Amino acid sequence: MPTSRKSALPEQGSVLPETARALKASGTVEVLRIKRRSRKHPELLLFKGAPASKSSSVRSALITLVEKGTPLPQPSLAEANDRLHVYFHDLEDKEIQSLIAEPGAYLWYFWRSFDGSQSHAWLLRAR
Repeated sequence: MPTSRKSALPEQGSVLPETARALKASGTVEVLRIKRRSRKHPELLLFKGAPASKSSSVRSALITLVEKGTPLPQPSLAEANDRLHVYFHDLEDKEIQSLIAEPGAYLWYFWRSFDGSQSHAWLLRAR
């Protein structure tokens, strides 16, 4: 009898909550459910969304392209407008291209250490 794919999901799914708990213990976590690319500013890589957790306030993400060869700045959260700022070197990056093609399939996780000295952002495909 073939095994279903769903039987493997609880094992994989349990990793994310454990990781999220560990991240929350050392800083703050924001989760953005991306809905669509901004229609008002098509010249920007600006994505609109909604908070995807009770403790999140982030409502958009802006991707800024940085010249190749220069270090990427750490992602940041502009709390004044609840916008996540992330940086990439290349518009042709697979993650960016997938996000542009199907924005509603993605979540963006952002972690910032309690002292603000470190941050990281993960773009995850939710469906």
